[in-house]
Amino acid sequence: MPRNGRARTALWAALAAATLLTSGCAGWVRDNLTQSPTPWRRVQPAALPVTLPESRDFPIVAARMRDTGAIYKSYVVALGNPTVLPGENRLSIDVQTLPDSLFGALVQPPRVFPVPLYTMETLTATTRREFPDMRVKVADAARRNRYGDYDYATAQDAENSCVLAWQLVTDHKRVLPERIEAVRLEYRACGVGSDTRALLAPFDGLMLTLPETVLEAQDLDGM
Repeated sequence: MPRNGRARTALWAALAAATLLTSGCAGWVRDNLTQSPTPWRRVQPAALPVTLPESRDFPIVAARMRDTGAIYKSYVVALGNPTVLPGENRLSIDVQTLPDSLFGALVQPPRVFPVPLYTMETLTATTRREFPDMRVKVADAARRNRYGDYDYATAQDAENSCVLAWQLVTDHKRVLPERIEAVRLEYRACGVGSDTRALLAPFDGLMLTLPETVLEAQDLDGM
């Protein structure tokens, strides 16, 4: 058989094998329900993939998590709210691990977070929902914590201030262990007064603690 013919035959065989795997005919996947998110369940703060600095205004009130397939774990941490504003002060974390096999790479569930995390359209919709009747401003420049740059927006009224910060961590050279593909962080906090830097302090000081390793990234210069 000519070389080109053998190459085409090998390609069709590989495609056929992939089809069998993804369709469940090879016995690997029974149905698509294995890719659906599990119900949210309560977890203790010690089970979270982050630690937060102690805060009188923003203590951890409760935490919950769920899985999506075998590669996504999502967490929501409810934080104290010293204001009477509607909404929940919170930190959300999505951890994406790498599939441990070729088959796992073929049948990944949909990503639980978009990339980019926000467009101006989605950010405007989010800030209007989170901070109704407040003056909202998107920061002109990124801010830095120990895991790199992050973006944020502020909101204020006559008595209160709020922040919304978001970050996608993908630094494998300095931060993430090999088995972790990405970590998405989003932080929302409202407090009394106008000091938005104080509101960002818990996000600046958080530390990631993931399976296989504790991330010991050093503070970045110019934080």
